Amino acid sequence: MIKNEIVEWVKKQEYWLQVIANSIYKGEKLDSESFDNIFLLFKQEHRLVQEPLVKSELDFLNNEVINESVIKRTLDSISNIKGVNALKNGETLPIGKQVTLIYGENGSGKSGYTRLLNNAFVSRGDKSILANVFKNNYTEPSANFRFTDDKDNIINLSYPENENHSLFNTVSIFDTTSAIHDLTKETELSFIPMEFNFFDEFVQAFLYIKSRLSEEIKNKEVLNEFGDYFDKNTSTKKIVQNINGQTDYEKIKALAKVTELDVTYKEKIKRKAELNALNIDEKLLEYNKFLQVLNNTKEKVVFLNNKFSIERIMKTEELLVEREVLKELSSNEGLELLNGEQIYRLGSYEWKEFIFSAKKYYNSISEEIDSCIFCGQNIEEVTVINKYWKYLKSSAEKNLVAAESNIKKIMKDFDSQDFNLIIKGSKIEDWLKKNQLNLYEKLVSAEKEFMKINSNVIENLSSLKWSKSVEEYKVNVLIFEEVVKLLEEKIKELNVDKVKEELNSIDNFLDEYDDKLKLEKLLPKIKTFIKNSKWADSAKNINLSTQKITTFQNKLFSKHVSSNYIEKFNTECKNLKATFSAEIQQRGRKGVTLSKLSIKGRRPMEILSEGEQRSIALANFLTETGLNDKNECIVFDDPVCSLDYKRREIIAKRLVTEAQKKQVVIMTHDITFLIGIQNHCSSSGVDCSTTTIRKFKDETGIVQVEEVPWIGMPVNKRIKYLRKELQSIEKFYKDINSETIEKLDDYEKKAKLWCQLLRETWERTIEENLFNNSVQRFSPAIQTQRLKKALFTKELYLEIELGMTNCSNWVHDRASGLGEEVPKPEELRDYLDSCGAFVKTNNPNQ
Repeated sequence: MIKNEIVEWVKKQEYWLQVIANSIYKGEKLDSESFDNIFLLFKQEHRLVQEPLVKSELDFLNNEVINESVIKRTLDSISNIKGVNALKNGETLPIGKQVTLIYGENGSGKSGYTRLLNNAFVSRGDKSILANVFKNNYTEPSANFRFTDDKDNIINLSYPENENHSLFNTVSIFDTTSAIHDLTKETELSFIPMEFNFFDEFVQAFLYIKSRLSEEIKNKEVLNEFGDYFDKNTSTKKIVQNINGQTDYEKIKALAKVTELDVTYKEKIKRKAELNALNIDEKLLEYNKFLQVLNNTKEKVVFLNNKFSIERIMKTEELLVEREVLKELSSNEGLELLNGEQIYRLGSYEWKEFIFSAKKYYNSISEEIDSCIFCGQNIEEVTVINKYWKYLKSSAEKNLVAAESNIKKIMKDFDSQDFNLIIKGSKIEDWLKKNQLNLYEKLVSAEKEFMKINSNVIENLSSLKWSKSVEEYKVNVLIFEEVVKLLEEKIKELNVDKVKEELNSIDNFLDEYDDKLKLEKLLPKIKTFIKNSKWADSAKNINLSTQKITTFQNKLFSKHVSSNYIEKFNTECKNLKATFSAEIQQRGRKGVTLSKLSIKGRRPMEILSEGEQRSIALANFLTETGLNDKNECIVFDDPVCSLDYKRREIIAKRLVTEAQKKQVVIMTHDITFLIGIQNHCSSSGVDCSTTTIRKFKDETGIVQVEEVPWIGMPVNKRIKYLRKELQSIEKFYKDINSETIEKLDDYEKKAKLWCQLLRETWERTIEENLFNNSVQRFSPAIQTQRLKKALFTKELYLEIELGMTNCSNWVHDRASGLGEEVPKPEELRDYLDSCGAFVKTNNPNQ
């Protein structure tokens, strides 16, 4: 039914999707060749290739659903266990056909086995496997699993080597951790109807084709890098840079043609050569330099005109006149103080220089002196020295000194003056000679005149007398204007802007021409690029989303799975008397379905007791595994933990019922629950195998096959066990001789223990035989209906009392008067035979 709906949905899909579905339903493996063909069909259907799409008839659209026979497999054993917590290496744990009870006290290794199974099989439980802390040698966790199908074929698998084998998905585990997970979190369902496997393969194939398309788009959707081939920013380059999938290739091809431009190209080349031959830039630079030189020369002429103007010449002459006046004043005012002192050449220049130098030397001395600074004689009474100082302090003399100093500076200034107006051998000199001879000659004449005037001024200053006549000389600077105007006309005649504009136009044409030639060479690449870009644009517009698949899958899942899940969950809750208004909420996520437990919108852990939570979690687990067609075995680790006796009984009965459909493995430390399971198996005709695991020293999980804890053994199994033990005791007794007489003490201990167990067996007959299990020490209820078949009589009581007395008189601390004789093996056998005969004769169910 589900397949028919899927087929109808596929018929409405594109043809390439129908081909994928057809391969899935035919059981064909989609290899690389198949995907190549499907991808080609996809591209044909979406016109990504030129070849037209040809549709073939697909088998799945017409064929009816074929029901395949399901081979049932069972888990036989877990063996060769290594590296799992403290479990004994190499142990083998047998698994029965229907119910397997694994009993173990706390710390015996149940958790180790459960964690191993949680890793190997389907589980949300505790998967943390630790190394044995009591041993130093670390071993990687591993185990072997043996399965048998209904045709007696044996399948041996190893964990973790074969952990992905499908058989490992046939077993599901329930433990406390998985229960808490289901009560608190969203759970990914571990099963799905076989028909839904179609979607896994279908989506994978869909995504593969999508990835192939994305990869091809990526390969064809390259960046436009054609602009890198062009150096200049031409219109051709701009057009090329904008080429994409929408570009008309023929227009680009037409743009690359240069045939019609060849004549113009040659003309442009010739004209460019002509314009370059004009040396416009070089001449412009030269004329501008001439203008700059002439402006500088003009400024220098203006400067010299001012320098040798009549006003400046007269001021210079006035300095000498002023100096003569000051000299006369100095003589009258200062030298008269020294008359009569017999001083040679008094007032001469040399004499004054000597006096001024002496004063300078004297001022440099910082200490007080009263002797001559030259000869060292006492000068207290020498008045001539004071006269010297007064002379030097006179204002006339000071002004004279200043005037003479000023004359020296002015003379130095004139002496350093540069009169070169034209640099000899320069381009401007050559140009002036050829084009402006008049200006050139005037400038040359001006240089000479200025030098002549300057020489006369210097000569007058040197002699300190204005003896040579100096006349004013000026150059008319208007002579420069004509030359400047001429140069400006020359520059204008060059027509630089127009020439540059024409050259720029020619260069633009040539650049475009060259780029067209480059474009012509790139045409094959551009054609491929446009084709690929156009293909990529079309491909990107194809909507390849899994949403429509997921939507249909969720709709189908909700119709055929979610409703069934909720219905079965409610049934399981009723079976387990766990009607707490629990609800299942499911939602889809890509590839999976999530399930969540809630009560009135709240988490069960927030509302229910621990026992009620366990019942709800069990109901959810049985629902999930019950709807899973692949599930063939369920494993429980202490499923009734924290439950009261009523719920233990309900769960025991439910698990035995489930064992009629699949294997049920139960690990428990609860002896009452174990016996309850055994009783329900017995009354329901369900095969039940029991195994005990024990801890010895630092090793756990030690398996004792076909052994039930003594306290839980029924009478028949106890008698069977005692017979086996008696054989060992008999052999031990026969091996004692005169040389090993000390072993009698060990025999007595063995015999006492054996008799104690036999006495407990007689006690158990009261429950099973006399009262037909109507009252059981591990059962909370009294089954009054069983009393109908109860065999209790006083005579039977006496028989039991006698049997208990025979095996217990000497077991306890004996009085010395009773002797020390220990029963021989023959006597022990008689005791056991009596018990066996009693049980056989007094079976209430016969």
